[in-house]
Amino acid sequence: MLNQDFTGAMTMADKDDLKGQGESGIDRREALSLMLALGGMAGLTQEAKAGGHFAPAAVDVPSSAPDGVYQAIDGVLQTTRSIWNSQDFSRLKEVWDTNDPEPWYVPEEIEQPFFSWPQLDKYWNPGRKVLKGFRWDYDNLRVKVLADDLVIALFDHYYEIQLVFGPPEPTAGFDRVLTLFRKTPDGWKHILYAQCPLGPESYVRALRKTIVRDDFGEFRDGLGAEVSAGEEE
Repeated sequence: MLNQDFTGAMTMADKDDLKGQGESGIDRREALSLMLALGGMAGLTQEAKAGGHFAPAAVDVPSSAPDGVYQAIDGVLQTTRSIWNSQDFSRLKEVWDTNDPEPWYVPEEIEQPFFSWPQLDKYWNPGRKVLKGFRWDYDNLRVKVLADDLVIALFDHYYEIQLVFGPPEPTAGFDRVLTLFRKTPDGWKHILYAQCPLGPESYVRALRKTIVRDDFGEFRDGLGAEVSAGEEE
């Protein structure tokens, strides 16, 4: 749909300008990549790139933190999930180090990050009900120890949300979250929470993968069997 909106909005002047760029030596491969990215089809190109860089092959590196530390951080995130899903967002302070004078929070939907408790309090308690429902979840947790009282964690983050004001339908999204935890007398606590959304091209490509139905592999394999049976006849 994005691709249709983009091309539909082009004027004759825009098309003439693109034609002029083509005549002046524009890289057609780059133009094609842009068009595919806008249509969410960048995965069809031969070269996998991210931000102009070649994307390395994915490597499954296990979490390096000791089991006890990993389980403790996982426990904090389970509590975080429980609080988000209770809709009592003011309780999120329970999983943060409130003695830290400068909490860092980077929400993906707001341009400016937060660096103070008044900002976080306003974010978690806007003063009026703005959400009909919000569900938070996580997966693929990795934990790395930086010091005896400091760890960094990375995980996949999923959410579903329905607004009081705005589109009536619920929507969903996913990104990655990078967090720092400090060990306090009350256990491990957040001191930084930064959402790291994918770029538009990567996000749309990942989204297209999620909507493939579970039985597609069976359907595909069945096509091969039908072809073989036809050849034997």
